[in-house]
Amino acid sequence: MCVVVGVPLWWKTTTVYRVQLPYSEIADLNTSRVTFVVDFTVTVFDERFDAQDLSQFANKLKESLDAAGKVDDRLHVEYRGKVREAYEEELLLLRQMRSVEVDNTVVDFDHELYMAKLDSDNSEYTFTVLPPSKLDKAVVGKQRVSHLPAMGDLGSLVEPLSHLLRHVYINEAAMLKTFLWARGARRTQPDKESMRAFRSHPGYDVTFTLMNPQPDLLQVEWHIQDAVDAYLGRLLKALSPYADISVKSQCVHYTGLGIRPVKDDTRNCYKLKHEKLPHVINAIEPYLSSHVSNNPSLNFIVYVPSRDQSPLHITDANDDLSTTDAFLSPRWGGVLVYNVATPPENATYPHKVMLDMRRVMEVFVSQLRLLLGVNPQTASGDVTVLQPGNNIISEWELDQWLCGRCLENIASAAATLQALAQLLAEIGNIVINDDIGHEVQVAVSAIKKSKEFLSLGRLNDAFLSSKQAIISSEKAFFDPSLLELLYFPEDQKFAIYIPLFLPISIPVILSIMSSVKWLRSKDEIKVKSE
Repeated sequence: MCVVVGVPLWWKTTTVYRVQLPYSEIADLNTSRVTFVVDFTVTVFDERFDAQDLSQFANKLKESLDAAGKVDDRLHVEYRGKVREAYEEELLLLRQMRSVEVDNTVVDFDHELYMAKLDSDNSEYTFTVLPPSKLDKAVVGKQRVSHLPAMGDLGSLVEPLSHLLRHVYINEAAMLKTFLWARGARRTQPDKESMRAFRSHPGYDVTFTLMNPQPDLLQVEWHIQDAVDAYLGRLLKALSPYADISVKSQCVHYTGLGIRPVKDDTRNCYKLKHEKLPHVINAIEPYLSSHVSNNPSLNFIVYVPSRDQSPLHITDANDDLSTTDAFLSPRWGGVLVYNVATPPENATYPHKVMLDMRRVMEVFVSQLRLLLGVNPQTASGDVTVLQPGNNIISEWELDQWLCGRCLENIASAAATLQALAQLLAEIGNIVINDDIGHEVQVAVSAIKKSKEFLSLGRLNDAFLSSKQAIISSEKAFFDPSLLELLYFPEDQKFAIYIPLFLPISIPVILSIMSSVKWLRSKDEIKVKSE
């Protein structure tokens, strides 16, 4: 009775609780291909071309994009486009423009065409083919509209249009590198952009710091709140559905850079050499506000040099003075050296100084874009890229950022789940509780939904699902309950069980032996009696 009841009870109470996980589905996540659908429309404003010309152009464009759509065995971009003539309302907008040149006129036309919402879906990319009298080179607009001149036949536009779509709007090379790097491909060498930008994260903490080493001499004032509202308000609003970005500011007094700049008598200034810049970060970081958040921190420092080290300039590798006196530290932030004029002889101290926030924010905005992974797009000889202006980020740049971050989240979440599954399979005494099982199920489902949304061209929904996937996968992987039994090896189990069971097991074993002997003797008596 003791054995019948005790052994199952002991087995049940000592068994490690492990929720069944979808191991096969996790394995399929790393092998299944990701398909990203891109919708676009080509609107022809040039009335020289008829329906047959448009049909031939559509076929050539489809063949060109289909041949280039397979980026990798694990990543495929499907371009779905249509070619049509311009509507009468669109032609009316064009007639109102005397000449769509690369100035305010093309900006106005780009904006009016986008705001007209004549297309059924404003989230798709639109390419307008304009008469050569209206435009002399390709222009990439602020929204999702590009303009190309019809210099010859429509067939000559296949290559430039394909280039704009694949390498400007989508940026297939960067997208593939981000995807493979997040998957942990060993052969993928990280480039400067990926090493500089923060990895995808649900939130970011942005801190602006004013460092004044001599507040007794200079009363430095800055309108940082107004500057953030004016220069970052639209960017923060555009990113708010996808990332929680908090902004705060502080002033730090009586602190320096921690290194002594070199005096240049020829230029009558002090220099910070580029090889010394990493030491600046190490020196000023202890004076920054403590980081008590799970979000990565982006630090932007305005440093006003002391009077005995002013003016202070940053030099490059060729000993040339920097035009901005600023530098960027990858995945950390940026520093701007702000030189102020020497107070007059009859000045009262502390002398009041007001910082030019436009100059400050122009530097920090460009650095913030780089740290968030919004790569700058520069104009080439035959293509002009309209700058986003006060919006900081254009709509197609936001699409490109969302796509890259979505693929990074999918790859990272799948790799995290794969590592978790491998760990749990190798170590059998790790507890897998219901919370971990739930997070794993949520992550697997979110990855599948994100891939499905990408295949439908719904980029926003795909990113939000991938964001949920990375959150749930990391919650499951870093759950503290996974480590509860890792430090309870077998020898310690025996050390606990032996004092409990040994005193009981000896009489039990002796009684079993006595019972066996009694049964054997009983059988022998029966044989003799027969």
